[in-house]
Amino acid sequence: MAVEGREMTDGGPVWRDRAFLVLWLGQAMSEMGTAITTIVLPLIAITALGASTAEVGVLKAMTSVAVLVAAVPAGLYIDRVSKRGLMVACNLLRALVLLSVPAMALVGWLTMAWMYATAFLVGVAIVVFGIAYHSYVPIVVQRSRLPDANARIEVTESIARVGGPSAGSLLNGRVGGPVTLVVDALLSLASAVAFMFVPKDVPGERPRAGDAGSRHPWRRWGASVREGFALLGANPPLARTAATTVGSMFCLSMVNAVFLYYLVVDLGLSSVAVAVVFLVGESGGLLAAMGASFVMRLVGSARIMWLIAFLSPAGLLLVVAPALPVTMAVGYLLLTSIRFVLFDISQYSYRQTACPMERLGSITASIRFCIGVASAAGALIGGWLGVHLGSVGTVLVATVLMCLAAFPVLFSDIRRTRDIEDLPTVTSPQRISGTTPPS
Repeated sequence: MAVEGREMTDGGPVWRDRAFLVLWLGQAMSEMGTAITTIVLPLIAITALGASTAEVGVLKAMTSVAVLVAAVPAGLYIDRVSKRGLMVACNLLRALVLLSVPAMALVGWLTMAWMYATAFLVGVAIVVFGIAYHSYVPIVVQRSRLPDANARIEVTESIARVGGPSAGSLLNGRVGGPVTLVVDALLSLASAVAFMFVPKDVPGERPRAGDAGSRHPWRRWGASVREGFALLGANPPLARTAATTVGSMFCLSMVNAVFLYYLVVDLGLSSVAVAVVFLVGESGGLLAAMGASFVMRLVGSARIMWLIAFLSPAGLLLVVAPALPVTMAVGYLLLTSIRFVLFDISQYSYRQTACPMERLGSITASIRFCIGVASAAGALIGGWLGVHLGSVGTVLVATVLMCLAAFPVLFSDIRRTRDIEDLPTVTSPQRISGTTPPS
């Protein structure tokens, strides 16, 4: 069943589409900057400000708290304004905020409070950008080419996850964290420039009819959230993939809150050694992204979600292994990056295929809101557990919870379905009981 309003013809290989290529380039630079930020902000906190595991957990949580604040209004506006212009604005905001850190360090005013504010504002820019970007891809790319397009997007995201932490850690060791953030800001500026060159005449890039002139749009935020959750509730497989995604992000945030501290403090690794661990470990995601199209054709684009959910806890178990801790840490990153890359490609493609294009922003925002709650809670709980149970004990708790997070997909119709095209779609939000589109 096709989603109304989406182009269904196959226009040839996605890499020949100029609009997609420019969009892809801008996304690649933005993702590299995000990956550098993710590693450098905690490193500055640990090495320059002497932050504890609890403080690092709060710092990690601030980017997730940003989702709670920004996701709902973003979901309301993204379907009503130019997504391209919004992505440009988000990159400019992120560059400005990041440049404030070296400025504060230069005058000796850098504090953890400023780091928290930076993480929050960068998080706002990231979440709004992410919702706009994933809502824009199905406008540029035909439905039949979405899995291939998302696989290519994941390749660049994986390259960023491989190169970003490594580059960030190396630069932090050589020139210091504040200067590294200047490089990060330049990447954000370059990404903004790239998005300016996306063709303006891309079909479907139009605000939702009747919404542009509202004087009080904030009154519809609640309706927008209800609409997004109602659309999810009307599609059980979509809701189950969202539930597993949210639960998995909770567990991953628990581990991320203590993992860098585990490498730097517990194992005593240098900045260069940390860079090597991330470089080798995150290469698994790059390999998974490069082979994703083949794997989905071989196994099935829907069935791969079930298989990955079943194998989810495997990587976490390596961290709690008693021998070869550095090798096990690399193995954890390898398996975890493979898991999230393959699952994300499939679930993104399914969501973009199943949801009405004019409501994709609301649905994505609702999911991001839940991810924000889960990630913030996971980071805070992970930091607290790190103080009381240690890093390894925290990972063990996260492993058990990761098993539970896989249940929604494991016990769903997805296990009997091969491809996402065979899963149900939401064809008309007006038909959902109790939901009316905002006027």
